[in-house]
Amino acid sequence: MQCFALLLRAMFFCTILPSAALAGAWLRAEGAGFLSFSVTLDDLQDWGTPDGFGAFYGEYGLSPDLTLGLDLGTDENGKAKAFGFVVLPISREALLINLELGAGVNADDPALRPGVSLGRAVTVAGLGGWFSVDARAIVTEDRGAVFASDTTLGLITGKRMKMFMQLQQGGPLSDPDWLRVATSVVWQVAPAQHLELGTTTGIFGADSFGIKLGLWHDF
Repeated sequence: MQCFALLLRAMFFCTILPSAALAGAWLRAEGAGFLSFSVTLDDLQDWGTPDGFGAFYGEYGLSPDLTLGLDLGTDENGKAKAFGFVVLPISREALLINLELGAGVNADDPALRPGVSLGRAVTVAGLGGWFSVDARAIVTEDRGAVFASDTTLGLITGKRMKMFMQLQQGGPLSDPDWLRVATSVVWQVAPAQHLELGTTTGIFGADSFGIKLGLWHDF
């Protein structure tokens, strides 16, 4: 019953939110914003009630060189997070590089969250798309620095549809603590609104299988 209640709450928030992908290496245009809400149900390979967690994410372009953001939610272990952050450009060449500086709370502990994002436009099998790497560290007094990164390949497969695959990992790049593959398909369902349906598959150190439902809104 908990998973159904969580899903109903997610659908409710999806209807009231005024939302494309997280900016990463791409800054928001001045005066442009983005909101997303998602819920992920995992442990679906086991009998019984699956676990679930949600996330709310927002960005706003304050100027051509400054994007403000908010990242709220819980993880699969039920630990809450709340971060505000700024994104600043380092390079605007063919390879885009941005610096992220964030601060907030992670699992009730005050935390800093520095990060860096790299990205560039790509063409795969005649389809336009993007490739990006987003790396962050959550730094707390008790646990020190905990690293995580997302490597994403996305493709625009039609006027109203895009899809992407993401390799998610936690811990050092050379010896990760956990590794997960996430795939999503995103449809434009209305002007400035997109619906995301995805799956997550744990390779090791993460839940084996999950389903993600999300709504994006641009403004």
